[in-house]
Order: sequence, then structure tokens, then C-alpha cells
Amino acid sequence: MHQFRLAIFAILLTAMASAVQADVQEDFFKAVQSGKAKELTQQMRPELLVEIDVPVLTAWMNAINDRLGPFKSIQQTGTTSEGGLTNPIKTSEATIQFERGTASSTLKTMGGKLIGFNVTSNELGDDWFKGPTETKLYEELGQTFIKRFLGGQTDEAYAMCHPALQQAIDAEAFAQMSQQIRGNAGALKSTTFTDSHMDISDDGQYLLLNYDINCAEATGTCEIKIQFVGMKGHLLGYDFE
Repeated sequence: MHQFRLAIFAILLTAMASAVQADVQEDFFKAVQSGKAKELTQQMRPELLVEIDVPVLTAWMNAINDRLGPFKSIQQTGTTSEGGLTNPIKTSEATIQFERGTASSTLKTMGGKLIGFNVTSNELGDDWFKGPTETKLYEELGQTFIKRFLGGQTDEAYAMCHPALQQAIDAEAFAQMSQQIRGNAGALKSTTFTDSHMDISDDGQYLLLNYDINCAEATGTCEIKIQFVGMKGHLLGYDFE
């Protein structure tokens, strides 16, 4: 009798866990359907938020809604829990039925907040990203980099560069380049963003931002290259002329 009760209790716990994970999926896709990034980012833990740019997340949400339409139902396909007693990582896997297709969704949570997500769908495809919904975030990043580079804050400017760029030019060479340009141009007086455009190819997805630069002894331009990896843009290149 006791074994029978334990078996029933285990079944009930499993059913309750599946229901909770289904709620996680439903909350996630309700937020996606809202089209408002804030509805989704408030479900995320800080360690996930730092890996996501809101303009890219918004573009992804728009693509889901445009290509698949509203979600209709959720079929839970798997749940797991791993880690310690205090902060286990829970994984929820589900098939999501939309108005115009289906998607496989894997959500990872800790303490009830998202630490990762992966949604794949034939209808969404791999070509959904055409660029961020707005570029202000990257315009300001470029402005900050130029001001630090031309203002002698080379350590801070170098720290903004993606590791791939840091592998191409070490910190010492970076600082020497900054010193040489500052020696020729003089003190930075102003930097003005002029325009930007996306460059999407098999090689990658890039946002190129252009700036006019006015220094005490010279004027010129700078092109900042942002590469998108996952849902974040990284400073991958710069070109002062």
C-alpha cells in the first residue's frame, strides 16, 4: 500500500512539474506575441540579459509573429532538472503550434527566470534577421569607442572590442595606433554620426556605421563595424581616415 501511495505521489509530482514548465512556455510565447521586448526581458536573469540586445530581440519577435502568426497550443515534450538543491536549472521542451506553422522550443530557467532559450522552426528559417529594429544602441557604442580611442582612454576602448578583433591587434599595437592618430589630428573636438547600413552575406551579418570627426588639427571619418552573433552586436572593426 505504501509503495502504491509513493507511486501515485511521484506521478502527481511529475504532472505538477510538467504543468509548471508548460506555464513557462506559455508565458514566454505570450510575451513574444505581444511584440514588446520588455515583456520578454523581464522574464530573464541578468546573465542572459547581458547576452541580448533589445533591437535584435525585437527583430526576432517580429519575425516570429510575421512568419508564424499567433501561437495556438503548447505540447510539452520533455522536462528535466539538474544542479543543486537551491538553484536547479530546469529545462522545458515543447512543440508550439502557431497559426501558420510549428516550432520546437527549449527554455532553461533558474529560480523561475530564463537563463537561455532556443526556438527553431522551418517557417521561421535561418534568414529572419535583416538588421536590428533601430540602431541608436550601436550609434552610441560607436561614439563612445571613438571618444575613448581619440581621447587617450585606450584601455577602455580596447575592452570594447570583440575578442576576435583583440586577436588581430594586441593591446600594445592598439595603443600605439591611437597615439599616432592623436599625434596627427590633435584633440578631438566633435564626432557626428552620419549614416549606417547592413551588410548581410554568407560571411556574417554586419552593421556599418559612419561618423564625421573634427579634431584640433584635422578632420576625417571613421567607420565602425558591428557583427551580430546570436542576439548581440559586437564591435569587430574600425577604420579611421
